[in-house]
Amino acid sequence: MQRIVAEPEAIALFQASIKESPAGEVRVPVRVANPFDQGRFWESDFLVDTTPTMSIVPVDVLDAIGVDAREIVRVYMADGSSVLRRVGLLRYTVAGISRTAEVVYGPEGVEPLLGALQLQSMGLLVDLAGERLLPRSALSPTLD
Repeated sequence: MQRIVAEPEAIALFQASIKESPAGEVRVPVRVANPFDQGRFWESDFLVDTTPTMSIVPVDVLDAIGVDAREIVRVYMADGSSVLRRVGLLRYTVAGISRTAEVVYGPEGVEPLLGALQLQSMGLLVDLAGERLLPRSALSPTLD
């Protein structure tokens, strides 16, 4: 029989840094930095959203910390339309875990989103029932 065992210390660490809105949205404080000059950074609460594959940060923030666009990609919206957006590299830090990954340049003032690929690369998962973010290692199968 397989069961899920939680690591209490790992869960406690993440619960301390998660902010839940009244609507049940999961938000997490994130520090993003220019990967080539990490002294240039920005910190904000990001909406955790597993729908977009890539994370989104406002263009004005990325320009301010000196992130250079690497390419332009077509981004498909929920309504079926598509837009062209710049993509660059960004250093993300969430609850002490840091990774460099791509970022989509969002419109100025757009709410920053932490997307599915970034969550996976950091070993994080969304607990939909508990409306929280957890380290993937907090849930590990064991045999009885």
